[in-house]
Amino acid sequence: MTLPTETRILWRVLRNGEGRYSMTRATHPIPAGWTPVGDAALRTDCLERIGALWTDMRPLSVQEALA
Repeated sequence: MTLPTETRILWRVLRNGEGRYSMTRATHPIPAGWTPVGDAALRTDCLERIGALWTDMRPLSVQEALA
């Protein structure tokens, strides 16, 4: 059985300086201002990683101002 192409594409979780998360295909260059978090993985795995890491949706600057 062959998996659909989309399920075999590797993605990378990215984090910016404000603590926000995003994803990009592992074959794409990492945009300026973003840092990879962990290894490239399947999309569903990356979404789970983001869900586990991004528990406070407020930007870091807001979190620090309210601390």
